[in-house]
Amino acid sequence: MAAVAVFATLATGWLQAPLARSTTLLQSRSAVSPRHAAVRLAESPEEYDYLVIGGGSGGMASARRAAAHGAKACVIEKARLGGTCVNVGCVPKKVMFNAATVMELIHQAEGYGITVGDYKFDMKAIKARRDAYVKRLNGIYANNLKNSDITYVAGEAKFVGPKLIEVAGKTYTGKHILIAVGGKPAVPTIPGAAELGITSDGFFELEEVPERVAVIGSGYIAVELAGILNVLGSKVKKSEVDALGVITISRGCFERCCSNKKTFLAPFYHLS
Repeated sequence: MAAVAVFATLATGWLQAPLARSTTLLQSRSAVSPRHAAVRLAESPEEYDYLVIGGGSGGMASARRAAAHGAKACVIEKARLGGTCVNVGCVPKKVMFNAATVMELIHQAEGYGITVGDYKFDMKAIKARRDAYVKRLNGIYANNLKNSDITYVAGEAKFVGPKLIEVAGKTYTGKHILIAVGGKPAVPTIPGAAELGITSDGFFELEEVPERVAVIGSGYIAVELAGILNVLGSKVKKSEVDALGVITISRGCFERCCSNKKTFLAPFYHLS
């Protein structure tokens, strides 16, 4: 489920003059007192051979490979390490797939001469255990960076000059910069979608199985989540999207699924 996209948008030129002035001031002992020079030096950006914006699968792998070849590397991530796959993709999805598999086996047990007593599925309980597992993986990813001698910076990165990045008021620069920010689900432009619907990310926030679900989309994410929800007990309506992005779902079905805050999923992606 990992969606990794690379785009490069650099602010150029406008910060060169201020940087040049700072360098001149630092080098001129007659113009700046030692105390002020120390302040200027403290504000100098941390320098790296390789800066990676995004601590997902792509960014992590690239940074560790660069570090293995001797590069001084740094990874900047504003959310949880691991990206889509670890946090809201492959890993937690497989947990839910396994839960649905157990449920399906129970459904089929009688056909094999096995009598199963009363049982129930606790979505809140599986979510707590799944979240704890993902949190442990976040820690493992952080340790992997540490063991690879890679600096990890938590926060949102923004370009403030050519090859100059700021995170929480501190600046960093790199000879090479990789933008591996990934993507996020896009909500379709249907009245009520943003207020009453959730994306595939929101699926992992559910603490109870929805009574009715309209799954909008025809990719593997949509198919997998539709199947999981169906086995866990939801009444699922599957819709498709054509090449122009037109959703083939009846208005009545949409209104029924969204009434009383029922849920639909919209697993489309666009760049962050």
